[in-house]
Amino acid sequence: MSRLATTQLTRPEGIIDLSIGQPDASLLPTSIFDANNIDAPSLAYGAPAGDGRFREAMGHWLTEHCGTQVKGEALLITNGSSNAIDMICTRFSRAGDTVLVEEPTYFIALKQFTDHGLNVVPVAMDDNGLEPEALATAIEQYQPAFIYSIPSFHNPTGIDQPLPRRQQLVAIAKQHQCLLVADEVYPLLDYDKEPAAPLASLDADAPVLSIGTFSKILAPGLRLGWLQGSPDLIDQLSSSGLISSGGGLSPVTSALVRPLLINGHLSQHLAQLRHTLKERRDTLVNALHRHCGDRLQFNLPHGGYFLWAHTQADIDTQKLLPKAKAEGVGYLPGAACYTHTNKTNAMRLCFAFYDKEELALAGERLGAILN
Repeated sequence: MSRLATTQLTRPEGIIDLSIGQPDASLLPTSIFDANNIDAPSLAYGAPAGDGRFREAMGHWLTEHCGTQVKGEALLITNGSSNAIDMICTRFSRAGDTVLVEEPTYFIALKQFTDHGLNVVPVAMDDNGLEPEALATAIEQYQPAFIYSIPSFHNPTGIDQPLPRRQQLVAIAKQHQCLLVADEVYPLLDYDKEPAAPLASLDADAPVLSIGTFSKILAPGLRLGWLQGSPDLIDQLSSSGLISSGGGLSPVTSALVRPLLINGHLSQHLAQLRHTLKERRDTLVNALHRHCGDRLQFNLPHGGYFLWAHTQADIDTQKLLPKAKAEGVGYLPGAACYTHTNKTNAMRLCFAFYDKEELALAGERLGAILN
């Protein structure tokens, strides 16, 4: 039998690793897919911006779930959110350019920006997300290629930007004509209210691209996502060499998902997923309160996958990690989410990959090592 791993679903033995930021196998709805939905057009080179039937269905589905109209022609289909970020870097920046990011931010995005040779400049956050005055100052100082922000259930902090803050950021991008890239992979996982409208929907004249993906709401193995933006931005992306060579992205996967948008199966799955994730969040939060007390501080996230926690100021979570793993629990050290920082007492905890029993045990183990 081959020793090569088949997927990333393989769990590490003897450890509950809360650094893993994906859904576990029990949350992947295999029964709702039907391979018979694939027809001949789905097996051909795709249209540049993606299959028109799928984009139309996506537009109707997003309009229903996000409370604002999203047209199919405003969408470009991608191979997930990381592919979207890579396409944006390729099309709208060159090595040596500057990109402004929140700090902390998504650690994989930081790696992608570095891979493209970009100069990453952090901008301060407050309790409502990216700080507008600091952003405007940084734009004037650095003349960036683009701004990168995670407005909904921020990875890693869990902060959900209120509408006035989102409007401020879009207005600043418009004023300075600086591209704002909104990585919006979690808004549909809001546990308590209707999802926020994509930033790209707030002002049709502002240079904004919103990134979405099915990786967190359906299945990461689909490698299927989308970009939403103005016709000009969508045209610039769809005329790239990548798409000109191979046609639109993911036509077969789009064919698998399109019926789920139309028949309601994805909406039903999403409702159950939100319920399950909220239960898992509550289980982990209760376990941390019970076993860690005031040795671990955190705010309650109201959606998404992650809890952002801080230990006592003198505890370095990077140095503590080997001890934690030896006790059977893992996490993502907060330092991975910063550009250059001495802030070492943070950790990102994901509650999507393990069930409630395992999350309760993880909280107990964290408490033991912090004691």
